Order: sequence, then C-alpha cells, then structure tokens
Amino acid sequence: MQLTSTMDYAIRIVCYLAAQRQMISTSELSQELSVPSSYIPKITKKLKQAGIIKACEGTNGGYMLAKQPENISLMEIISCVEETMAINRCLEEDRFCSRNLKDTCKIHKILLSLQNTYNNKLESVKVSDVIRPGEDEYFGRFYVVLKLNLKEKSYECVYSHIREVYEKVRKTESYEEFISQYVERYVYVPDKKMVHGFLSSEGLEENLVDGCMEKDLPYRRITGKDKNEYVWMEAKKYIDANENTAIITLHNEKIVQNTVIRMEQELVKKEQDLAKQYWDMVSLLTTVLNHNQIVESGYQDDISFYTKQVYLQLQKNYPEYGITDEEIASVAHLAPIHDIGKIKVPIEILNKNGKLTDEEMNVVKQHPLVGAAMTRRFPEGVITEKLNQYSYEICRHHHERYDGSGYPDGLKGNAIPMCAQVVGIVDAYDALINDRPYKRKYEPEEAIQMISNGECGAFSNQLMQCFRAAAKQQNWLKRQN
Repeated sequence: MQLTSTMDYAIRIVCYLAAQRQMISTSELSQELSVPSSYIPKITKKLKQAGIIKACEGTNGGYMLAKQPENISLMEIISCVEETMAINRCLEEDRFCSRNLKDTCKIHKILLSLQNTYNNKLESVKVSDVIRPGEDEYFGRFYVVLKLNLKEKSYECVYSHIREVYEKVRKTESYEEFISQYVERYVYVPDKKMVHGFLSSEGLEENLVDGCMEKDLPYRRITGKDKNEYVWMEAKKYIDANENTAIITLHNEKIVQNTVIRMEQELVKKEQDLAKQYWDMVSLLTTVLNHNQIVESGYQDDISFYTKQVYLQLQKNYPEYGITDEEIASVAHLAPIHDIGKIKVPIEILNKNGKLTDEEMNVVKQHPLVGAAMTRRFPEGVITEKLNQYSYEICRHHHERYDGSGYPDGLKGNAIPMCAQVVGIVDAYDALINDRPYKRKYEPEEAIQMISNGECGAFSNQLMQCFRAAAKQQNWLKRQN
C-alpha cells in the first residue's frame, strides 16, 4: 500500500465535515485544510461513491457527511481512495509470489499477521474518535497493567500507555493508594464506588474457584476537565492465589470490543471455508470411486440414505446412546467414502470373477488401513475435528464385527465405534442387493435374511433390530422399488 496525499486529504476532509456538522463549500475545505482546490472534486467523488459524504449543487451547496462520525472508520476512508490496502504485493487478492511458496513462506505469514493488526486498528478507530481533542487513548490498546504479589501486598506497573498514569503509579507507595488516586482522578463520578470496590485488594481473593478467578467490569473514564465527558473502559482482574499473583488491566473497551468482534468474524469465516474444503474433498473422493468403477452409479445417495435410516431408528429406540441429529447427518454424508482405501487395490482384483486367493484377499483387507491413513490428510480445524474422527473410524472399522471376527483390528462389541457399526451393516446390505463380479444380486428380503442369519458377520442385537425396522419403513421400500 502506498500512503498518498490523496489519502491524507480524504481523512482531513471527512474529519473537518464531522467537526463542523454542516454543509461546507469547496473553497472553505481548500482554505481551512490546505488542500489544493483541484484535488477536492476527485477526492469527494470517491467519498460519495463509498457513501461517506453527500453533495449539494448550487450557490449554497457543498459537502456534508452522509452518516454519523461514529459509524465511519479510518479503514473505510482509506480503502475508498487507495488502490490497495495490502502492505505487500503477496497479500493482494491474486497473492502473487515470485517463488510460489506462499503457503510455506515465513515472511508471508509475518506480513499477513501485520496486515491483520493494521486492518483491525484502522477499523476500530472512528472519525468521532479522531475529532475529539485530548482523546489519544483511543489509539492505545492498554492503559495500565499492574502485577500484584498477594502475599507480600507489593505491586509493580508492567505497562502504561499514558506516561502521566505511569508516574502516578511509580510514586504511590501502595496498590491501595494508587487505586484510590486513579478512581478519584480518572473515573466518572457515578462509577467511582463500583470501580473502587472491584479493584480494592480486600476483595481480590474472594469467590475464588480452585484458587483462581477472572472477572471484568465496564466503567467510564473522564477524558478532560469536563467531568461529564467520558469514554468507556474495562477493568479486568486475573487472580491466581496458588501463585500469589494478581494481574490488573485497565484498558479501552472500544478497541478491544472491535478487535474481538473482527477476530470472531475472521475465525467464523475461516472455519466455514474449512468446512467447505472438507465436503468438497469428500465429494471429490466419491467421484474418484465412481470413476474408477469401485462403486456403482447412484451408490453415494443409496449408502447415505440407508445409513441415515438405520441411525434414525437407533436414535429413536435407544436414547441412552446419545445420538444427535448432527451425528446422523455427518455420518450419513461421510458413509460413501468408507471404501476409499480400495483406490490402492488393483482393479483386476476388485473385478475378478470368482473367489479371491488368500494372497488377493490379504491385499483387499488392507483397504481399511489405507483409507484411514488418507483421512489423516483431511483439513484440520475446530469445525472439522468431529468429522475427521467419523471419517477415520468409518474407513478403518467398517469391516469389524461384533464378535471380534472382523478386520483389520479384530475389535469386539462396543469397542467398535457406532458410526462404523452402522456403515458396516449398511455396506453389507448394499453389497448383497447389487451385482458383483463374483456373485449375483439378491432381493432385498433375501439380503435382510442373510444378514440376520449371520452370513455377513455378527452385528449387535440392537443394531439388527433397528436395521430390520428401518428396512420395513415406507421410504425404504419405495426406494427399493
């Protein structure tokens, strides 16, 4: 980003209009702000397009703000007159990188962090803050940070944005004395008693939980000689009696709030993007399975449908399992990728007519391990943590059986994750009712009877009961027809 005269003039114009709160002519802007008159039409045009100011024609015309000063940030003004807000070329939209190493470049990560801090700062500072005289505290994140030794009743000032406050802290003999002076000098009259009680050393060790506590208190700090002008502040105290330590911070609430909101928005967007990447990957893997003819056309919809219906029966009949709607939706969506490990199995083995040799069967039996290993490369994040767990368990354990006769780990009983048990029985059913190179397809009733007889391995009585109940539902029968 290049900081130009245009940007400087734009900020001056908006702040002047905010301070005057009336229609201002071009000649007055030029004269009062030392802005060349030839620059003003170009700058105001961009400010009008951004909805920051509005203009009136005629002899009494001029410019005025289109919205309140507290609703206009420095970021908004600068971004409408600058070509880019990126502090480096590699941070722009096309993310140009001469070495094509943007994902691993440490410098890029440092610059990106600086960019985020810079953007947050500009977004948090409003025009209303700039035009108020003597309120430079808006540009400091913290005013005072104090560290107390609870046992010795001693304290030190770790940081102070305002030198005057620091000097007051340094000269006071005790923490109580400093709090008393701070409250008397800086705190808005109606809040004095509340703030003093919150910060007093007498109450620091009350209501602790396991020797610790974290609490905050919003209050108003006067800004100058006029005792009725104030800004909102926040006092925080962090108490750890086990370490005999307390940390007290007195900081500008506005900047912290705006920064937190921005961080939360960025995190939400990041997680949403991550979730989209995740499901795009699942869809791609299913497409690959279809392309390699490892599964049949329409298989994805079928296996998802059967999985959901069996899960719904389990949720209805066995509430003690604690099955949530979210679990049902996630597992049903993930069920089609249970065989992704077969991508590594030679196609001639998968499509072989007749019985496999022991050696060939051993190759096939590796696919749960291969698939599980592939899920370890799925996108990781807070929102995908549970999805990754389901993916891994489905791929690795869908061939396990309740009596321990399955593979690859020989798990038994409830050691087999529920998602894998459900996908396992559904996979067995789907395999029976469809053609395979090594067998004919069976009618649904015949397939259900074969599974009930244990011809596809052992499943729990509860799962069998729910599977049979799901298969009798009208929507299941309609899908078969």
